Amino acid sequence: MIALLSLWRYFSFNREALQSCGDDILRHNARSLMIISIVTVLLLLLFGGVSVVLERSQDKALVVAGAGALEFAVFLYISRLCGQKKYAKRRVYAALGCYFVFLLGFGICLSVFFTPEYYGVNFIVFLICSQVVFVLNPPLILLLNAAAVSVFACLGAPVKPPQIWRSDLVNAAIAALIGMALSWYMSRSLIKVMITSRRFEQERNRFREESIRDELTGLSNRRDYLNAVNFYISVCHHVHQTVCAVMMDVDYFKNYNDYYGHQKGDAVLKSIGDVLRRLSSEEHAFTARVGGEEFIVLWTENRIAEAERVALKLRQMIIDLQIPHEKSAAAPHITASFGLYIQRGGSADTAEDLYRNADSALYMAKKNGRNCIMCINSEDKTAKMVQILPPHENIGRQGGRSLV
Repeated sequence: MIALLSLWRYFSFNREALQSCGDDILRHNARSLMIISIVTVLLLLLFGGVSVVLERSQDKALVVAGAGALEFAVFLYISRLCGQKKYAKRRVYAALGCYFVFLLGFGICLSVFFTPEYYGVNFIVFLICSQVVFVLNPPLILLLNAAAVSVFACLGAPVKPPQIWRSDLVNAAIAALIGMALSWYMSRSLIKVMITSRRFEQERNRFREESIRDELTGLSNRRDYLNAVNFYISVCHHVHQTVCAVMMDVDYFKNYNDYYGHQKGDAVLKSIGDVLRRLSSEEHAFTARVGGEEFIVLWTENRIAEAERVALKLRQMIIDLQIPHEKSAAAPHITASFGLYIQRGGSADTAEDLYRNADSALYMAKKNGRNCIMCINSEDKTAKMVQILPPHENIGRQGGRSLV
């Protein structure tokens, strides 16, 4: 009894797994239905040809050919339904139900209008072929097979001799059990493969995400920055869209680490990472950590005033953190220096040029007392300090001289 219970648990299905894989199994069936349909139609045509040659029965050949055409049409319809990204499951189930009713009807036609022995042979073949269609719901397979064998027994008893009826009934029951076992095994195999593939895909996505994310701040890392900057440079070259880059470095961060400790320093970097994520969401910009305390921001903007506004906004957001820094010569709290580089649309500068110019602007900001913004324009390569405005004037979008 315990062994049977263990065997049932092994072959039973997890309902959540079955439901989660339902659509995938239907789409899997969509790829195999046409093959099954073609094979079944070929068998029907072969049977009809044999009937014409051996029995001179054109009526039987027409019935078989019509049945094959109908089955092919039903399979084609189900395959197209399952192959769609969005489909109505009720329509799929209705088509499958019609197909099963068609099997029963075809068997009845063979039994009533032609030699009764053909009913058992052909219906068993069709019943086994139909198991692949009902691979989605194994309990439904059990009920359908039981119904099929019952109908077979009821229809065969009045028209067949007892010994033939018993033999065909046993054959039908064996075929139903074999078909059910095969379908059950296929369902388990499909679900196992799909769940395993899904887990592998999730792991690959997780590793891919971790490979382009900075572990401390959650921002993009240098690898992701290299991918992003190439995209921005391509936009600059081909679409003639101006690209802006801000290189940012936390002022006197080594002094902060030495005085407050590295744990406090990591907390500062995390806070700056939160600021950059907020800026990225509000200004549709790309942000990354490219060094210890160095960060970079990329976005597209065609107006000088707007580019300067974003840089000023970022500077103010860092100041608004109000993190004490007693060892800073720039301010009594955490500040940062910023290098803004504006690469005009159509510029021949490469990704390396963009990084080097933004870094040069950052170096100038440090040289000019820190906690400020130096801007370099690719049009004339001149550098200027961005005027620091009161915080309330840097919040909204402003007009400005166009770069194009």
